[in-house]
Amino acid sequence: MTAMSDPLEILYLTPYYYTGRGNAATAQRMKTHLEQAGHRVLVHAFEEEEEPLDEKLEQADIVHALHVRRTAEFVEAYGLHIKQPLVLTSGGTDINIDLHDTEKKQNMEWLLMRAGALTVFTEDAKQEILKGFPWLSDKVTVIPQAVDVPEGEPEAPRFLPAGSPKLLLPAGLRPVKDIFYVCGALQENISRFPGLQLLVVGEGMDEQVQQNVEKMEAELPWFSWHPPVKRTSMKAFYEWADVVLNTSVSEGQPMSLLEGMVLGVPALARKNGGNESIIESGSNGWLFSSPEAFVEILDALMQDSLLYRRVAGGAEKYAVRYHHPEEEAARYTALYDSLRQ
Repeated sequence: MTAMSDPLEILYLTPYYYTGRGNAATAQRMKTHLEQAGHRVLVHAFEEEEEPLDEKLEQADIVHALHVRRTAEFVEAYGLHIKQPLVLTSGGTDINIDLHDTEKKQNMEWLLMRAGALTVFTEDAKQEILKGFPWLSDKVTVIPQAVDVPEGEPEAPRFLPAGSPKLLLPAGLRPVKDIFYVCGALQENISRFPGLQLLVVGEGMDEQVQQNVEKMEAELPWFSWHPPVKRTSMKAFYEWADVVLNTSVSEGQPMSLLEGMVLGVPALARKNGGNESIIESGSNGWLFSSPEAFVEILDALMQDSLLYRRVAGGAEKYAVRYHHPEEEAARYTALYDSLRQ
């Protein structure tokens, strides 16, 4: 990456920074690698912090905000006046949920009109945004998410069940993640996977889903849930897993799959725009369109060690080549500079 001659003070607004949520992972990664590129990043997690923002805002050369709808509500509620160039980054919730709610879409629109640029993770996301806001065509830029698995002092997992195949599903417990999608098909075919273990890792975000998780744990010996852990502790879970799963109805660009892939864990993911943006079936993982198709793919993968090693290697090579943090930081730096000219 080219060294920066003019370091910037960047105010990074995000709903979450200190929890195990996807927004937090993105914000933590961006801070780390933008600072390695020579900038200073001041993070404000507006759903977690109550301290005044005036001083940080005054210092900033650029304001970069993650999650358009939540940021719009925050800015409006606190009457913030952002005079600096504003970059917005839209993830899966903005595009797949909020864009289809009239009131939330209106909340997004007024902030988008004030922004200098909007970034999205995939071409599919760009097309969806432009369906809702055709006038944004000159402002939208696709910058794929980078991936890193941070080093640090890990906390030991409470448990990592023994068995094979070991399926890891990192996901918040909420309806859009559809974490039970393949469970019925797995139970119907349990004779093909006598040592099966499926471990869900994530925060309880919906009471009904949480109750269903507890019910499944009680009924199925191969189904387990682990509370969320710090990002520095996730490596142990990926190293435990034979496969990392994504069963979401919709996605932005799933960081959990990329984190597994960069560590050489094949990804099996439900077909949707976000998952399609990173997975090429048979090369670095597989996409599936039904629980039955998932079972067949899993069975074939676990029966063929040569196939498994080839796809595991392909997953790692893909993630390193196309989702490198230095490239992500360089592209955002170029975008910031273009708005300040």
